[in-house]
Order: sequence, then structure tokens, then C-alpha cells
Amino acid sequence: MADEIDDPGVDFHGGMGDDPDQLDGEEVMEDDPEVKEIMGDEVDDAADEQRTNIRGSVPKSSGSDQEEAIVQCDTSAGPITMHFYRSWSPHGYDRATTLFEKGYFDHSHFFRVVEHFLVQFGIGYTTDKELKAFSQSTIPDDPKRPELLPFKEGMMSFAGSGPNSRSSQMFIAYDGAGGLGQSPWETPFGKVTSGLENVKNFYKGYGDMPPWGKGPQQGPIHNRGASYIESDFPLLDKFETCSVQRMIRSGTGVIKDVNMIKQSDTEVIKDANVVKNVAAEIKKANVVNKAETKEEVPSFPFTTLLILSSIVLSVLLALGYMRNKKKKKYNKTT
Repeated sequence: MADEIDDPGVDFHGGMGDDPDQLDGEEVMEDDPEVKEIMGDEVDDAADEQRTNIRGSVPKSSGSDQEEAIVQCDTSAGPITMHFYRSWSPHGYDRATTLFEKGYFDHSHFFRVVEHFLVQFGIGYTTDKELKAFSQSTIPDDPKRPELLPFKEGMMSFAGSGPNSRSSQMFIAYDGAGGLGQSPWETPFGKVTSGLENVKNFYKGYGDMPPWGKGPQQGPIHNRGASYIESDFPLLDKFETCSVQRMIRSGTGVIKDVNMIKQSDTEVIKDANVVKNVAAEIKKANVVNKAETKEEVPSFPFTTLLILSSIVLSVLLALGYMRNKKKKKYNKTT
């Protein structure tokens, strides 16, 4: 049971985070004196950059406490579905959801599976430097949520090694994990809502990490990646791939897809721009028509006046000619 399992070397009950003192086995390459001598300050600078809480181009949350996420994953033991709640743990929710969205956990192993206690994961095998740095950066602790305690089977939280130490490692509670939730990093952010039987069927034969069991150590996982697990612990289960759907819960309880909301907003903006552009074209056309009208209006009566003047002049000339002709004829007869 959970009470019989000692904390693995540090004073916390939950999963072991990336505490440098706990990376037993092979040392991390950046700490190798020969590597430091060759690379100089670049190693220290890179390590500092990795520890920085960077966001960069990583997708951001809507920022609403009403945001939730449905995470569906295929695993070697069968599919599981997880439900994350931003209202439970804002920082934890944002980090967990983003890591799943970015595919950080794809094909990574559940490297610590302890019966009646927990299953831990979160050391990914990505070769993307930006994503790796993001996963190794830390986030602030969230306020405790006593109303969510004690931990129930299927609840999820981050592993850690001290205050504000959460990065990428998480755990799913088993039925004997009721004592979890006391450490500052153990604020729940979600739970398994489907496929819990598959989680309970993860291979547990290796037990906890040494000296409490015969499971894998974190140092070699960091350094050798999947090859270490597959060669020395081939029966451990792992993620395949995952998908994430962010949702917003409205005041009426209706859940809406965040991506659809954003798309709808974009379409409204586009429609408004179309209307605005059409209105501008109509206004421009009206201005042109008015200008053309102003040019044409004075030209019409001027032309007509010329024509009328010509006709009148012709009539007058004709009348004058006829009068002169009659006058000459009268003079001859007299």
C-alpha cells in the first residue's frame, strides 16, 4: 500500500521530478568536466536557458479558468482518455496541455509503475531543441486545492523535487495514493476518465526504481533515451500518439471547442472586413459618379444652346433673305 512505500530519496510522496541529485546512474552530459572544458561557458548558458520558463511560439491557453481539455492517447496497453481542468491548476494545466499538444509524450514510456501507488511518465525522446528546452523549464506552483483531496484513483498531478520545480514529469494515481497532494507541486490538474483499466494493467513487474525496486533510473533515460528502456526494461508500457481538444465551459454548462471559437471569431472579422471593403468600393464609386456628373451637367445645356442658336440664326438669315428679295421685286414693279 502507499504507506509502505518510502519516498524515493527525497521528501516528497509523488513522482520524482528532474532533481539533479536524483539522476542516478549515468551523469548528465552537461555536467561532464571534459565536456565543460571543451565547450566552456556554452554548457552553463544552455543549462540556464533550459531552466528558464520560456513560452516562445508554444500555443497559449485562452486564459479562462473555464477552459478544459480532452486528451486522448493510444498506449501499448490500450487507449486512455484524460480530462484536464484549468480551474484546478492554471499553470499545471497550461504546461500539461501544451506538452501533449506538441507531441512531447509520444512514444515515451511509463517508466515508474508502482502497484497501488502511482504510474509516472514525462521524460520524452524529442530531438526538437526548442521543445526539449521548454519541457525542462519550470513553472510556479499552483494554490492547493483541499476540496479535491484525497487523491482518487485516476487523478493526475505533476512530479517535483521542491517548490516551483514542475517541468514535464507527471503521475497518475492508483488506488492507494490517498496520501498524495500535500507537497506544493502536487496540485491535481486532471484525471483519467476512460481507459483506467488499461492504466491499471500497465506492467508493474519491475517495481519502483532502485533501491526500492528494480525499475529504470532517470539518468540513463535522459542520456540514452528509448534504447535504454527497450533493451533493459522491454516490458514497460508506453504512449503511442495523443490528440488534444481544448474546450470552454460556458455559464450554462455548454462546452464549446476553443479552436472553433477562434475560427468563428476569425470568420466574423473576415466577414466584417469584406463588408467594410464593399462599403468602401461603393463609396468610391459614388464619388466617381458625382465627379463625372459634375463634368457632364454643364456640357449638356451648352451644346443645346449652340444648336438652338444655329437654328435661330439660320431662320433669321432666311427671313432676312426673303425680305430683301421681296423688296427688290417691289422696286422693279414701281
